[in-house]
Amino acid sequence: MGAERWEIQARRRRGIILKLVREGHENQMSRMDDFELWAILLKMGQTVGRQQVVTLLQDLQVLDYLGLQIDRGRRIRARPIEPDCAHRAGLRFCTRRQSNDDVLFN
Repeated sequence: MGAERWEIQARRRRGIILKLVREGHENQMSRMDDFELWAILLKMGQTVGRQQVVTLLQDLQVLDYLGLQIDRGRRIRARPIEPDCAHRAGLRFCTRRQSNDDVLFN
């Protein structure tokens, strides 16, 4: 049960991160970094460590749902999901908000 619970939590948190990044892009807000995402997740009641947020962001990059960039302060910034970028799958997936094996929207 522990591994199954961890996977469900990871899928749900990936969905939350995608929603936050997309909402920020739609509202033309500045890009969020791993620290800001971590703080937002904590405020939302998610018990997650900062390194877990980095791992979740890396997962989303590997899945081709969003892009990342690392700044000089070693902060990881999530690039917005845009229609003309290499992450078209992420845009379609995020706007439809239909869960799959990797991401859980609720």
